[in-house]
Amino acid sequence: MRRAFVGAAVASLAVCGALAAVAVPGAAPERAPAAAATAARQAPGGVAGAGPGAAAGTGGAGADVASTAGPAFNPTDLAWLQLAAPMTEQAVRLARLVTARAASPDLRELAAAVAGADGAELSRLHALLVRAGADQARPHEGHDMPGMTTAVEYTAAEQDSGAAFDRLVGSYLREYLEQSVRLADSECAAGREPATRGLAADIRRNRAAELARLTP
Repeated sequence: MRRAFVGAAVASLAVCGALAAVAVPGAAPERAPAAAATAARQAPGGVAGAGPGAAAGTGGAGADVASTAGPAFNPTDLAWLQLAAPMTEQAVRLARLVTARAASPDLRELAAAVAGADGAELSRLHALLVRAGADQARPHEGHDMPGMTTAVEYTAAEQDSGAAFDRLVGSYLREYLEQSVRLADSECAAGREPATRGLAADIRRNRAAELARLTP
């Protein structure tokens, strides 16, 4: 599991509002380079981070959205929505691959649940991004961060098979589910917009249940 570094994530989310206030030391920015990937795949405790300028309010598209979103959405809501949406998109894509390719029936069943339930949550994430006026901003596009399955990782999974495939995609799904729970906890604690906080609570509950089904 990837272990990313602490400071940059806390600093970048600090300007997004209370997300940083509830972040536990150990929050992660973008993942370490490929050479350190195996040792740095998990961000322990707290909120996994975005690189400098990635979150709302830190410059670029995120800053524009933070200044124009409706008053019901605080910067924490925006930061969470803009991170949870691409993370879920990538996980649903991976889950569809796992459903078709996994050797383990249990893993195929879990992946089907992720593709279905998390796919439905993705629709709700997108709807909230539209309401917030943030649907055109994708500050985490192409970022290599905890919980996100990169294009390189997806290609590696496509090229694997059998037990090796199951181990690899199982590690990706575990990271995604664990990171989703962390981020949802932060939104529930510090977000403001009621529907966004409600979705975060649903995601936290559902992904914790999915995580419990994933064989260690």
